[in-house]
Parts: sequence; C-alpha cells; structure tokens
Amino acid sequence: MSNDLLPQNDSPIFCRVSINNDEKWVHGIITYISFDKNMAEVFLSAKYFKNYFNEGSKIVIKSLDENSETLFTGSVSRKVISIRKQAITIQINKVLGYNNQRKYERFGVDYSCRIRYEENISYIASISDISLGGGLIYSDDLFEEGKEVDIDVFVTSKISISFTGRIIRRIANKNGGYSYGVQLIDIDDENYSLLFDLIEYLQTQKKHITKEWDIFNKLKYSLYTISILGIFVLIFVVFASKAL
Repeated sequence: MSNDLLPQNDSPIFCRVSINNDEKWVHGIITYISFDKNMAEVFLSAKYFKNYFNEGSKIVIKSLDENSETLFTGSVSRKVISIRKQAITIQINKVLGYNNQRKYERFGVDYSCRIRYEENISYIASISDISLGGGLIYSDDLFEEGKEVDIDVFVTSKISISFTGRIIRRIANKNGGYSYGVQLIDIDDENYSLLFDLIEYLQTQKKHITKEWDIFNKLKYSLYTISILGIFVLIFVVFASKAL
C-alpha cells in the first residue's frame, strides 16, 4: 500500500471513528500513521476511553482533506490515557483511498427520518450523515435509483427539516436493508435555514476535539517544562550544598 494516500506531516489530521460498525461516529485527530508498518495513532476525547473503546475492538476511520478521502479499517491494539498520551493505537488491515469530489463536508448524525416515496405513502428510515448537499439514509425498504423523494429529518421532537432529494446510489447491507446516497435537489428558505443552523452546530462539535487537543498539548508541554526546571533546581541545590 502506497504511503501517498495520506501523507505524514507534523500537522494533525482530522478524522471520524466508528467502533464495531456502530452508526455513531466520534471525532478524532490522527497524530501518527504509517502504511508501511500498518499502524496509526488517533487522539480522542477522554470521555470515550472508559467504555467506548476496548482493545481488540474493530474500527473504521475516515479522514478527509481538500483533495482526497481515506478510509481504513483495523483493530484497537492499545489505548493509553496519561499525561504523555491520550490515544488509541490501531493495527491497520485495509486501506481505501479516492479523490474527494464532494462539494460539502458531511457530518455524522443519528436521526430518524421519513421518506415520502409516492403520494400518501411514506416509510420510516434513519439518516447517518448529512451535509448541505444531501445525506446517507438507511432503510429496510427498496427504492429505485434516480427516484425523487421527499424527506423529513426529525432532529428533535420539535424540529424537523424537510427537502426533496434524488436517490443517486443504493447499496444492499449485509444485515438486510439498504443504504441510500441522497442528493438534495430542492429545499425552501425556512428549511434551508434550519439545515444551515444544524450544520453550524455540528461544525462546533468538530471543533471541540481540536480544542481538547490544544489544551492537552499545552498541559503536556507545561508539565515537561516544570519537570525540567525541577531537575535543574535539584541539581543546583545539591551542588550549592556541597559548595557550602
């Protein structure tokens, strides 16, 4: 596998992480990756370490930059949370990379939705990611590719977002049902405003992991500095006492 899929550099790479095919994706930062060694390290929020991640868990990671998207699967070989490190180590077993042709960034969600397929006929489904350009919907029902459908996304018990989409991709799932890639083709001003506000909110959630990463590094380097200063002070005290 070529290293060109996700070049290593000093800057952390934002990613999304799913454990054991969970539809819930959590945000992380890839701090190290080597396709030659089939190994990666991912910084994650401390709140996920206790129960969410276990050594041996199967893992899927998606990373996205301006030009390409990389997806790789593997297993958690180690998890460490300490002053020096807050990350999981991943043994990589499969890598896929392809050009990024999406106009809008996608965000992982877990909302119920309704698909209005024909007049007076509707189906309950779920949406697992969403963007200003559409989303990915799971349903047990079979719909035609190319078909235009009306979709209501239930964000909360009081807020829903409605739009018209076109089914551009259908994939049969191993556990039954189908995954549908839906392109947004029509939305009114009120619903677009709701969708835009939702995307802004999801964007702030993405920024939380970056903020935690910055705080963690500042704390870590501060402790390093204090430790080094402590060693110098100790050495000075020892030599000063001997000189006296």
